[in-house]
Amino acid sequence: MLPKLLAEIVAAETAKLWKGSVSLAVMLSLLGLASMAIIVGMIFVLTGLYLSLAETIPPWQAGMIVGGGVAFIAGVLLMVIARQGEDPPIKGIDNVSDQASDDPVGQLGSVLGNIVGKSNIKPSDIVLTVLISGIVLGASPSLRQQILTTLSEMAKSNDK
Repeated sequence: MLPKLLAEIVAAETAKLWKGSVSLAVMLSLLGLASMAIIVGMIFVLTGLYLSLAETIPPWQAGMIVGGGVAFIAGVLLMVIARQGEDPPIKGIDNVSDQASDDPVGQLGSVLGNIVGKSNIKPSDIVLTVLISGIVLGASPSLRQQILTTLSEMAKSNDK
């Protein structure tokens, strides 16, 4: 009974996945065709602009005007794309929650969260650092012991 039910669920989910994959492939291919049509259209528009300018001014000046216009538009588009990748500023980063005020670990997390939030450190960098640190500490018992003794000595010196 359970294997049959599981097989039906897996078959239904597989069908949904294939349907979504096919629609995504169709959308991407139509997007590619639309992009190519826009590029061909822009080539014709720019060629027409160049030829109409070349009738009234020297051809090298017409080429410079059209090329400069294309470079300017490309620069504006690149700046817009670069701005899209920036993260919006985090509001309320200075507020420390009341829950963290009783717990020293919560206070440490709050302080570290504020520091990381104000810096330009990406979350993926933190994850990679923690992963590498875990691998190094897991592979080296002597390093683990050395860190533990250092931390205990630091705790003893702070208590005095």
